[in-house]
Amino acid sequence: MLQKLPPPRLPCKSKSNSNSNHKYKYKPPPPKRRCIIMDEVDGMGAGDRSGMAELLQMIKHSKVPIICICNDRSSQKVRSLAQYCLDLKFRRPTKTIIAKRAVEIGRMEGMRVEPNAAEAVAESCGNDIRQVLNCLQMWSCKKNDVGVGASTMTYKDLKDRQMEINKDEVLRVNIFDACKIIVEGCRGLAGADNKAVTGSLIKRTDAFFVDYMLMGLNVHQNYLKVSQGQFNDAKKKGDSDLEVRSLEQMHDATLAMSDFGVCEEQLRGGDQNWALLPLCSVLAVKVGHHAGGPNGGFLPGYPEFAGWLGKNSSRGKKMRLLQELRHHMNYRVSADAPELRMTYIPIIRQQFESLLFDKEGAKVKESIDLMDEYGLDRDDVFENLDEFLLASAKDVNRFGDLNSNVKAAVTRVYNQTAHTSQALVAEQGAGKGGRRKGGAASSVDIVEGGELDVVDDDKVAAVPDDDEGEDEDDLEELKSLFKKKGGKRNSAASKNGSGGGGGGKRAKK
Repeated sequence: MLQKLPPPRLPCKSKSNSNSNHKYKYKPPPPKRRCIIMDEVDGMGAGDRSGMAELLQMIKHSKVPIICICNDRSSQKVRSLAQYCLDLKFRRPTKTIIAKRAVEIGRMEGMRVEPNAAEAVAESCGNDIRQVLNCLQMWSCKKNDVGVGASTMTYKDLKDRQMEINKDEVLRVNIFDACKIIVEGCRGLAGADNKAVTGSLIKRTDAFFVDYMLMGLNVHQNYLKVSQGQFNDAKKKGDSDLEVRSLEQMHDATLAMSDFGVCEEQLRGGDQNWALLPLCSVLAVKVGHHAGGPNGGFLPGYPEFAGWLGKNSSRGKKMRLLQELRHHMNYRVSADAPELRMTYIPIIRQQFESLLFDKEGAKVKESIDLMDEYGLDRDDVFENLDEFLLASAKDVNRFGDLNSNVKAAVTRVYNQTAHTSQALVAEQGAGKGGRRKGGAASSVDIVEGGELDVVDDDKVAAVPDDDEGEDEDDLEELKSLFKKKGGKRNSAASKNGSGGGGGGKRAKK
């Protein structure tokens, strides 16, 4: 875009010689320099589309300097932007630097601020410059209301009025420090008045809301450490009454934790009664009150993060693997998931272990026959069965540590044979031709679309239970279906390769 120029100036006379010819001098105005400041670029993308991509295009083609400011340098959006920018990192100024600037600002505004008082204000505000200026303004207004002409901030006066101008301390507390405040209970309140006790209760309740989504899990992870420390101290002293009292406090803390779980279930359940959130905070504080005792406890070390999240993830994975095994074995085994886990899997694992870890050599053929009998595939044996070993199980042969030569032999023989299990036939695409033939003699119908798990209850009731030869016929029929499908593919491939024209004529007929 062309810049509109100002109107030309009138010619001026030269001051050096008034009688000489006029010298016309034109001085163009200095060019205006501009820059673009983009603040909070790490928040782009929340309400706009392709905002970051458009900003990158502006940076590539524009000659105007663009300054991008962000808070979260590790954000993925900022990482892509940093490749086209000069990366400058600024750290929060220290309290000494802020105090010097606060003293200078106070002098310019007619205030006398002591350096140690300025440092105390900066430290109480978390080195937040805007909050320090706000505190100085509040201090000045308060003094002027009293009637004092020149405001003065001394260290002694600051300690007396610190609660009036101080920034909320909970805003600077992270989730781990907040958990420590809660589980340690009434620590440091011995001989305190009611005002201090009430302030401590409010502080612990506010600490719960630092992250109310995870605070209950963190309290559950750490509160027993506080109770255990008190019990160990009582045991060292040899006081049996103190030991019993510590156990009673641990019991009360556990009951409070249970009440918290019930309340949180109502809060996050189907009703989602979020009005119970303040009650959850009080119950979490109650857990720390009982765990720490009347004088408060001590949490050794740094608070641990909630271990329930990792355990729940492992549980979900194992439940998924157990359902897969149940799906593979349901043609031979009629058991639900708990019964399969506790009854069948340990014995089946022992059978495979005796075959594959045999001293005379791995029995590959027998292992594959056992896999076909129960509908298991190679991954079920070599990977999934090891997931159901208890952590306390030692001196147990794991299939993951099996010799690579044995694994290769099993894989080679496994791929050369046709497997008759119902689950594998469904996974490999056989059995999509509709219902099985056999009329009233069949106990399981293959439903169209490959749903092999659907059982016709009427036909099952019509079949006598003592017919043991029927299962063998079903296996042979499924095996024949699998082989026929493979044979059709091979014959079709040979016809297309040699006599494709004849095949096309027969198709027309």
